[in-house]
Amino acid sequence: MDNDLIDWLREAIKASGLTQEQVAKKLGLNRQAAISEMLNGKRRIKANEMLILSKLGGIPMPDRSTKIPVLGYVGAGAEVYPIDDGDPLYEITISSALPKDTVGAIVRGDSMFPIFEDGDLVAYSGMEMLPEDALGKTCMVELMDGRVLIKTVRRGVAPGLYTLTSTNAPDIEDVEIAWARKLVMRMPREFWRRL
Repeated sequence: MDNDLIDWLREAIKASGLTQEQVAKKLGLNRQAAISEMLNGKRRIKANEMLILSKLGGIPMPDRSTKIPVLGYVGAGAEVYPIDDGDPLYEITISSALPKDTVGAIVRGDSMFPIFEDGDLVAYSGMEMLPEDALGKTCMVELMDGRVLIKTVRRGVAPGLYTLTSTNAPDIEDVEIAWARKLVMRMPREFWRRL
C-alpha cells in the first residue's frame, strides 16, 4: 500500500475517535492486527473498507485516479514498430488506482478480436518480465525485430523461442522475445476517446 493511502488511513482512524480494535469491528474484521497490517503496508485496504472509514471519520476518500501516458501503438494483426521520442501521444486520467508504472498503447489490427478491437486502449505494466514468466498470458511483447504486439505467449519448439497466438489469426511461431509486459486493463475506443 502506498504512503499516501497509509497516511489517509491514519487520519481516518484518528478522526473517527475510535480505537484500532473498534475500527476493526466496524470494518467486519475479526482482529485488530488487520488494522496494524494496513498501517504497516502489509495488507491492502479494500474499497468497501475505505468507504466505511470515510464515513466513520467524516473525511473524503482519497483521490485514486491514475494518469496513463499513451506511448504509441501495439500490433494486433498490424505491424507496429515503436517510435520512442520520449513524449506520450496522449495522457489519459482514469478514476481508478493502477500500478504506478502503468503505460498505455493503442491497438492496431484485429487479430485479437473480439478481446481487443482496433483503436482500443490497452494499459500495461512498464516493468518488463521474463518471456518464461509470460507463458500462457496475454501480454505486450516486443520481438527482436522491433515489432510490438499484443499476443498470448506459448512455448516454442526450442528453448528461447516462443509462439505468439491470436484469437483469429495464424500463430507467429518460434520467435525470440526481447521483452514482455503484463496487461493491466483494456478500454474500448469509444470510452477512452471521451476522457
